[in-house]
Amino acid sequence: MVVGAFPIAKLGMLTVRHISKPVSNLIKRSARSNQFVKNFVCTPPAQLYNWLEVRGKMLMLRMKQPKRVPPLNDAMAIEVGGDILGELIIFIIGVSLIMLEFSRQARNERKKQNDEIEEKEELRRQIAKMKIRICQQAKEIKKLKEKLGSIEASVDQECY
Repeated sequence: MVVGAFPIAKLGMLTVRHISKPVSNLIKRSARSNQFVKNFVCTPPAQLYNWLEVRGKMLMLRMKQPKRVPPLNDAMAIEVGGDILGELIIFIIGVSLIMLEFSRQARNERKKQNDEIEEKEELRRQIAKMKIRICQQAKEIKKLKEKLGSIEASVDQECY
């Protein structure tokens, strides 16, 4: 099993199991005291699970499928339904946290890419400014050389 190779993952799985127990116990208590929770929240997933489990086992054993799967009694339905819903809630929370982490990482990656693009654009602007400055300095150097040439020519004429 992959989880066994990573102690931190094993610890995470253990934490999830411990967190799901109080959640499922809360659902079971609610189902025992509230008919609505019992009839519409807790029992239907338990009965569906029971139906799928019986059908699956019969299929795996290559036996004839039963025409009617006997429903779970109320106590078992509350127990199984509470466990299923507790695990489902923890699973949804875990998936939500993973999705949030992925979106955070994607947002950070986009920000990093945008920063790199802005940095490249700034470098391009600086290079363009430097090219303009180099052209201006080249023109200035050319003018100074011309002036120097004319000064040298006038000095040469004065000397001879």
